[in-house]
Amino acid sequence: MSYKIGITGGIGTGKTLVINTLKELGIPVISADEIVRELQKDPYYLEKIRKIFGDKVFEEGQLNRKKLAEIIFSDDKERKKLENLLHPPVLTEIKKRLEDFKDKEIVAVEVPLLFEVGIENWFDEIWVVYAPFEIQLERIIKRDNISQEEAIKRIKAQIPIEEKVKKADFVIYNDKDLESTKNQIKNRILSIYRMIYNKNL
Repeated sequence: MSYKIGITGGIGTGKTLVINTLKELGIPVISADEIVRELQKDPYYLEKIRKIFGDKVFEEGQLNRKKLAEIIFSDDKERKKLENLLHPPVLTEIKKRLEDFKDKEIVAVEVPLLFEVGIENWFDEIWVVYAPFEIQLERIIKRDNISQEEAIKRIKAQIPIEEKVKKADFVIYNDKDLESTKNQIKNRILSIYRMIYNKNL
């Protein structure tokens, strides 16, 4: 049975960096965001999205993710509609992939809305990736090429990062240099391996 790490945090806090570092360490990673992107290419879910949001979120037959994001981050009711559509299949797929990795010693699962969907008990420990509001804001504006107003809407659509930190078993502070963040991850993974090996002695 795998030791399961749930990874969450606010938008723009650096979850992708954590995922990539874990992959470099040979840890299998399941990403809810990747599963969502896969679903948003599936004709079945594309048709469902079209029925809910109309043709305005499509461009030349392709889903315009930026346009969809503008809508859902401007209206809680619209965001809830998308979540109600995508969350059940995403959670089902995460369970399936966890089963596929059950023989691995450690498996990490990145779920941006981990606390919001209430799956804390799926994991042996939960990591929260933290960065201060100002850094989040700067990263989102630069990464997504959006206005400050739009970036603030996206941050406020989630549980405040400080609340997530209180619920974490382990916090990764991603507000300094790259090496500092990577060292926190490496050290924690080493501690988990030691714990696993000591249990098996």
